[in-house]
Amino acid sequence: MARGGRWRVGARSRWKRPFDFPILVARYDFSSSHRLADVGGGSGGLALTVAQAYPYLHATVIDLPTVTPITRRYVEEAGLADRVRVMTADVVHGPLTGAFEVAVLSRFLQVLSADQARRALRHVSQIIAPGGMFYIVGQVIDNTRLSPPEPVLSNLFFLNVFDEGQSYTEHEYRDWLTDAGFAGIERVVLPNNMSIVRARKPR
Repeated sequence: MARGGRWRVGARSRWKRPFDFPILVARYDFSSSHRLADVGGGSGGLALTVAQAYPYLHATVIDLPTVTPITRRYVEEAGLADRVRVMTADVVHGPLTGAFEVAVLSRFLQVLSADQARRALRHVSQIIAPGGMFYIVGQVIDNTRLSPPEPVLSNLFFLNVFDEGQSYTEHEYRDWLTDAGFAGIERVVLPNNMSIVRARKPR
C-alpha cells in the first residue's frame, strides 16, 4: 500500500513480461496443470505468459476492483479472453474462491505488512488443491538482511514509499508458508537477484 492510499497498479499501453516470468515458465513444468491462479496479477502478464506457453491451461487473474478493468483490457488485447479469466477479490482480506492446481504470486508481498502477508498466504492456501504448487516471485533478502545487494537496496525504497511493506527474509517466507499449511519449501535466486519461492500443498 502506498503512503496516503491503497497500492495501485498503473496502466500501460500493452502488458509486458518481466524478466522473471519467462524464467519461471522455462524452469518449471506446468504441463500436468490445467488451472492456474495469478494472485495479485495486475495487468495479467504472468497469466498471459503461462497461457501462451501452455495452450490447454486456463488461468485466472485475481486482483482488486480498481485493477481488474485494466486487466480485462490487456487480456482482450492478447486474444486470450477464452482461457484467461479475471476475478475481482482482495487476497489480504479474503476469502478467495475457486480451486487451482497452481497459484503464483508475483512482486506483491513487499507492499504488505508482515501480518497482511501472512493472511494473504493463508487465503491463497485455501484455493490450491491438495498436491498443488505455489510459486512466489519477488525480492527476498537473506536472513542476514545484507544480501543480495539489489533487494537490499530496493528495501530502502520500500521502507520509504510503502506504509508497512518491505523486502522480507527467506526465514519469514518459510514461516508464513509453513503456517499456511505448505511443505517442501525451496528458494531459487534468479540472475537478476529476484527469487522464486516454491512450496507444495500436501495431499
